[in-house]
Amino acid sequence: MSPLRLLIVGGGHASLPLLGHARRLAEAEGATVTLVSDRSELWYSGMTPEWLGGVYTQTDVTIPLAPICEREGVRFVQARAVGLDRDAREVVLADGRREPYDVVAFDIGAVNPGRADAEAAVWTKPLWRIEALGRFLDEAGGARRHLVIVGGGAAGTETALNVTARPDLHRLSVTVLEPGQRLCPELPTRVGAWAAETLRRRGATVRLGTRAEGADAGGVHLPGEVLPADAVLWATGSVGPPLFGDAGLSVTERGLARVDVGLRSVDDGRVFVAGDSASVAGREALPRIGVHAVKQGPVLRENVAQALRALGAGQDPARIPLRPFRPYPVAPLLLSTGEPSAWWIAGPVALKSRLLLRLKHAVDRRWIERYRSADTAGSRWDARHAAARG
Repeated sequence: MSPLRLLIVGGGHASLPLLGHARRLAEAEGATVTLVSDRSELWYSGMTPEWLGGVYTQTDVTIPLAPICEREGVRFVQARAVGLDRDAREVVLADGRREPYDVVAFDIGAVNPGRADAEAAVWTKPLWRIEALGRFLDEAGGARRHLVIVGGGAAGTETALNVTARPDLHRLSVTVLEPGQRLCPELPTRVGAWAAETLRRRGATVRLGTRAEGADAGGVHLPGEVLPADAVLWATGSVGPPLFGDAGLSVTERGLARVDVGLRSVDDGRVFVAGDSASVAGREALPRIGVHAVKQGPVLRENVAQALRALGAGQDPARIPLRPFRPYPVAPLLLSTGEPSAWWIAGPVALKSRLLLRLKHAVDRRWIERYRSADTAGSRWDARHAAARG
């Protein structure tokens, strides 16, 4: 009998435990494992804002996927998945190739809404596109440039806080546009108020109640106004990629794939979806933050193994019991500030201190080092940064 075929689509936060145990999984279940990813590295969301702020290097905040695949005996196909043919059990790639599967696990993330009107912007989803903003900041140096951040949620605000703290970008002007009446509307009020006050004190412009209609080479289009910009970051939240709905899978009004508590598609027992593009039954209101994707990782690994085991025994993987994903009762969130301090947020509680930044650095480095083979990524926060940032 031919070996079962496990196809992992997307090297994201949730799929890393599955990828990192692929050899044991293949040996135990008699399967071959293939990874399809349009990028050769994972950008770790917990450290990327501080990379933009000059604290980390790009090497520090990315996880190369090829070394993991080589170590785990995984065939790596660098390509973008654009379709799912459930009848043929194949994933369609952008270049027309097709990758077959018996079980497929998607961790391809979400996309920003309104992207069709913002082709000139740097999008925050998928996260790897943030590399273009890093290049812009490095090239800006001491020149006078204007960065507009569209979206004042946690992602846009944390980016603004880190960028405005960089001592080498003293001539960079930053504007944050938020359609709501305060920054970080999903977080406690005091966090958004502190962020707005801090950004304005650093010379940034915060415009509340302002909705962007699009962005092009001329700048950001607002109702009755075009705001000039040398670079635009489009941090407008999350919607699902069209792939799932196009394949006939059940999706939410935001295009997120509906999955049961075991991260299995409610329509197809051979299809698993995790991370930002999944809407978990009973957990539909979960915010699209990395902590949930990371916690889904071990669940995805175990349940995919269960599905392969069921197929090997001639059982229907749609009918087997799976380990449920149980999110944190109150998801903890650590936000960097561009200063030697961080916010710890859990539900309505928000605390800020220097000790919390040390905790954040330790947690981030410990997580990323599980999957990296390079030397330990260390914080680049030194006396020069501390003195410059106060």
